Amino acid sequence: MWRLEAGRGGKVGDSVPDGETAMSRAIFRLSLLTVVSLVWTSTVARADNRYQRWQSGKPFIIGAMYYDLAYGPVWWKPVPKDFRGDPVIDVVKQAGLNLLDEVSMSSGGHTWYPGLRTVRRQKLPFLILAGPWEPFEHFQTRVKWFAEDPNFFGVQLADEPQKPANQKVHRRQQLWIEKTHPRLLTLICESLTNTPAWEAEWAAIKCDAIIFQWYPYDTSDGRSPTITRPVFACLERAARHCESHGLGFFVARGIRSRPKSESTLRLNTFAALAAGCRGFVDFTWGASSPESGYVWYKDKSYQGPSRRFQMLAKINREVAHLGPCLLKLRAVRTYHADLHTHLTWAGRNYGFDEPDKIRTGQLVAVEGSPVERAPRLMIGFFRDAANQEYFLVVNKRESRAVEVDHDRLIQQVTLRFRGDVTAVERINRETGKIERLPLKDGAVRFSLPGGTGDLLKVSNGRPFAGIK
Repeated sequence: MWRLEAGRGGKVGDSVPDGETAMSRAIFRLSLLTVVSLVWTSTVARADNRYQRWQSGKPFIIGAMYYDLAYGPVWWKPVPKDFRGDPVIDVVKQAGLNLLDEVSMSSGGHTWYPGLRTVRRQKLPFLILAGPWEPFEHFQTRVKWFAEDPNFFGVQLADEPQKPANQKVHRRQQLWIEKTHPRLLTLICESLTNTPAWEAEWAAIKCDAIIFQWYPYDTSDGRSPTITRPVFACLERAARHCESHGLGFFVARGIRSRPKSESTLRLNTFAALAAGCRGFVDFTWGASSPESGYVWYKDKSYQGPSRRFQMLAKINREVAHLGPCLLKLRAVRTYHADLHTHLTWAGRNYGFDEPDKIRTGQLVAVEGSPVERAPRLMIGFFRDAANQEYFLVVNKRESRAVEVDHDRLIQQVTLRFRGDVTAVERINRETGKIERLPLKDGAVRFSLPGGTGDLLKVSNGRPFAGIK
């Protein structure tokens, strides 16, 4: 059994490196605590930002982008007698979605928001992609069309706006919305792994939220049999950027591209949640094949749910049970039980043994099945407003093979705690109910399916944040 302890490196019994002097250690720890204090202070100061005000009173967003594959009539024209409306809202709700991002103004679908006819009739919350970008008055007109609809939640300004001239236009749009329609959220959509681009584009536009495209292989891991270390570093980097700037951190899961196993779709979801994701806006609702998307289309006609629909709906139901709590938490950092802290081209990954002093130390060790010489586990740490610590433990085992035997990806997990801990509590993913798990010999044991995570905290008589 492989075991990593918080604040120590390697297996139990390894000696602590003695190459540092006591003075250098003290200076390092003092500097680190100063940085942590500054980050905490700045986070508290930003608590009342535009994203936080927008999110207040809204659910954890589980949505999808809607491209018009049914070629329905534009939103203001009469409906032909033989057109039954698209998307089918009952199917949207069965999928566990609570929002659609109508992006038919892009090159991926024909224009003028054909999906909004049924969406607005059924009072489903929606975003719009408000392109094309110029002239500016046209952008204003598109926003004004829907501005009085209470279910109009926000505007996606752009999709990877790399040209500086376009960024200036989007900055002008951002400022206009802040002044004229302050209740609307503004977003841009970016590739998770193109860190120099999305950092520069956000700095130029200063929107309220970012949708990060993580598909998860098609962004950068096209030839890798597993999701690589730099991609997890990209996820951590995006999460900390959004947290430090008070932004909404959304992820576009790769629903439309080539077929994925349930384990991959689960890791796409739970790794993002562990990092601090605040919602999903998936790419995309529809596809041209029954093997991908939530639903599929043929010859401009809706055919029905895809073969991935039921597993996606099941995952979304689990997310909906965790979401109310996650929205009340501040993400601290993610750690990996199978890695020591190291630097990648995308940034740093942190080993669970990292001595960073930003955890309480109640969870002292993580054990799992020895796969590839170590347990493939990821742990996201959180704090609530009362400074309670939470941890989302994720099984990183997944397979590209669609027909994989998922029982082989299950991982047995053991969490070991400090002596003053007697029990932990967990939100049951399938029911949303709180379960109390007493410790035995200072540990709690449970199993996790491939790609899946559980949200826990130490049992101390106080409730889970956001859970009634």
